[in-house]
Amino acid sequence: MKKAALCLIAAGLVTAASLVFADEAKPVPAHKVAPAPVQPAGDIGLSRSDQPLDVTADQGIEFSKDAKEIIARVNARAVRGNTTITADTLTAYYRDKNPVAADAKAKTPAPTDKPADGTGTGGSEVWRVTADGTVDIFTPTQHAYGDHGDYNIDDAVVVLTGDHLKMTTPIDIVTARDTLEYWENKHQAVARGNAVAIRAEKRIQADTLVADFAENKQKQMVIQVAHGYDHVVLTTPTEVVTGDRADYVVETGIVTVTGSVKINRAGNQIDGNYAVVNLNTGISKVLSAPTGKPGDRQVKGLFVPQKKSPAPADNTAPKGP
Repeated sequence: MKKAALCLIAAGLVTAASLVFADEAKPVPAHKVAPAPVQPAGDIGLSRSDQPLDVTADQGIEFSKDAKEIIARVNARAVRGNTTITADTLTAYYRDKNPVAADAKAKTPAPTDKPADGTGTGGSEVWRVTADGTVDIFTPTQHAYGDHGDYNIDDAVVVLTGDHLKMTTPIDIVTARDTLEYWENKHQAVARGNAVAIRAEKRIQADTLVADFAENKQKQMVIQVAHGYDHVVLTTPTEVVTGDRADYVVETGIVTVTGSVKINRAGNQIDGNYAVVNLNTGISKVLSAPTGKPGDRQVKGLFVPQKKSPAPADNTAPKGP
């Protein structure tokens, strides 16, 4: 049964294995062939690979032709291209590839051959994978963790739910309370519910965080830009910045914060509607509005005087008799 299931997946997911009719077997002009999208080596992605989905499990694999699903149980593992999914249980949902419509069967010439699994004229393809229990989706440089995962290969989106949701790179950590999504085609993670992104001593927290990933010089997929929405808190070793929205460009170290902005540094606080914080230089600017736009409130500062420490006692004075 395990061998049959693996053969079905392997046969159905290889694009070149699609069956064509005899009168359609014509070479496609080179200029009409769309180039295959390139998946960065460290990027999570099942939809951008034409390789088969390789599924293994300790307990076994259950194949249901009627339900069109394949269930792998106990230490289940699915590998395709650079991406691996592990979980207690994995379920792969498949469908006919290019099925023949009932009203077209009589008009369509018979194919020259039949697919190995007998399901339609183009074989089968997996379009969705779900994972349950200790889910880990990873590549050489990215890991995403959760209790349940739903990977829609058509939409190129994976959604993780459960406790302790987390995504990591060699230098970034992203956590969420409600859901953690990864959108392959955008190279983008979306963390919802008390979302936090951390790199070194810099931390950004918000109700929702959107992180854009790209390869760095070491070919690692890392956060390039992070956007925080609602109840934003930016924390550095020297200050805490709050606002309604923040946009952080990692390369420049510049964070723009808008809406009810407050910057607190060593007990001193500045309030405004717009701030530019340079995490590389430690310089922060608070304005009533972006340059060239009218402000609807004044910038206000509260500066607390620093208490001087008492002078040390002078023990050099001569002692009395």
